[in-house]
Amino acid sequence: MTERRAGRHNQRERTRRAIVAAAARLIEEGSLPSTAEVAEAALVSPATAYRYFPDNLGLLGAALQDASSGLAARFAPDLDDAPEDPLARAEEAAGAYLERIASRERLIRGVIALSLLRSVDAAAPSEAAAEVRPGFRRAWIDEALRPLRGQVPRARLRRLELALGVIMGPEALIALRDTMGAEPEEAAAVCRWMARALTAATLDEPPARRRRTA
Repeated sequence: MTERRAGRHNQRERTRRAIVAAAARLIEEGSLPSTAEVAEAALVSPATAYRYFPDNLGLLGAALQDASSGLAARFAPDLDDAPEDPLARAEEAAGAYLERIASRERLIRGVIALSLLRSVDAAAPSEAAAEVRPGFRRAWIDEALRPLRGQVPRARLRRLELALGVIMGPEALIALRDTMGAEPEEAAAVCRWMARALTAATLDEPPARRRRTA
């Protein structure tokens, strides 16, 4: 009896994995599939797919988690050979990070799409949308600006961090490509230029004048 239960459990686990793998494959190909489409790709009935994943967002979330395995290592900051010059360092960080995004663009578009869907899902908790996105850019920005720690006023450095957060991410790449018609290389070059310009503007800004008191 125990062996029979174990066999059924293993079969259910294999079926679940097949459904998740099929959904991950479809996402990698550039779509956010319906549960019925996933069922067809996994060679199971829609009823079976719905039994394992009653709602589509849950299925897509599991698929993205599966497809994203290994991304943490690939997207870890790699600036060991980057110059200490703040402008060149910011430019190199933006270029290297966006290059990694471009190499997995379809998957990352899927992550963004799911995050947006969750953000408008009234049944999902408020933090559900943010949980989908790994936030690799924070580590890249922290490492890029490391030489400026203690050299630039904290408020000014925080503003630069936020500004780089806008351009060092898939949203900038997608906006330039989809809205402005830029090629991937052109979009990445613009983001590198902006990273350098923003850092230069931060360093060139004169110190705030103290207000005179009566």
